[in-house]
Amino acid sequence: MTRSRALTSALAALAVLALALVVSPEFRPARDTPTVLGVVVLAVLVGAWPHSRRWIGPATAAIVIATAVGIANWLPNPTIGGGIWSLELTAVLMVLLALLCRWSPPAWVVAVAPVGVVTESTLILQTTGAPVMTGWEAVGACVFWSLAGLVGTGSGFYLRHLDARRAAAVTNARRVQRVRLAADLHDGVAHDVSAMVLQAQAAKVLLGARAADVASVLDRIEADGTRALASMQRSIHVLREGESDRPIPQPEHPVVQRVLAEALRNAEKHGDGTGVTLVITNPLPTIRRPRGPGLRYGLAGLADEVEAAGGTFSAGPDGDRWTVRLELPS
Repeated sequence: MTRSRALTSALAALAVLALALVVSPEFRPARDTPTVLGVVVLAVLVGAWPHSRRWIGPATAAIVIATAVGIANWLPNPTIGGGIWSLELTAVLMVLLALLCRWSPPAWVVAVAPVGVVTESTLILQTTGAPVMTGWEAVGACVFWSLAGLVGTGSGFYLRHLDARRAAAVTNARRVQRVRLAADLHDGVAHDVSAMVLQAQAAKVLLGARAADVASVLDRIEADGTRALASMQRSIHVLREGESDRPIPQPEHPVVQRVLAEALRNAEKHGDGTGVTLVITNPLPTIRRPRGPGLRYGLAGLADEVEAAGGTFSAGPDGDRWTVRLELPS
């Protein structure tokens, strides 16, 4: 593909230069050399793409300098206008400025783009030839001719903006996937492992000293489960660190999920559109069970998600019951 592109670029450059020679056969080095350099440089950049991307800044700067030198050499002794040679150089500068503003580092863009637009605008003086325009006539003509450079820079900046939006969308999609994975780990595997550790602890209490061998096995189960939870906690922390748009975890029990879904559909269908309030309560245990090595991301994750959606969330003891309250705006 690179060889094919290089060959196509070389043939296109030869065709452009041949057209200029046919239309304006009198080649004037001081006037037309920048055009030849610009066409060749652009052909090399396109032919060697994408490896040539890092050279766009220096290449554009070189052609801008060559153009300024060519105009400076032509102005003291203006003869016939540049004609098609100047038109081709204008087009080359427009494309180079577009590539510069899209792909080059900001330092190159700031240093080269303004000078490039100004230099390109002065090509109108060379295009029209002698007598050279002066005063406000020259200023007006240069302002009009600068449209080509402004179109090039504007196109480059617009495409650069689209690239940034696309990269941000990809980053956001990856972040959502990481957060979803963290929620799945917490709501699925972590609960099962935590329950396993709690059961091992409860079994040790029941066995006491009468079954030392079984207690030793339970110790190992508890230790393995604790290590698994600690490792999972580190993984979830890495996945969730710095995130705020976490998805709301789904209920564990399908019956509860269907009831909640139907209730929300009814609220949307028959409600007044002022919002949704969800309150879940359950009795506090009379005997406090030993606390397992949980991951501490369930309620905190819900609070972050609700706040990100513009709602309020609270969870905690309320008398002899544990109450979870969610309020979301319409």
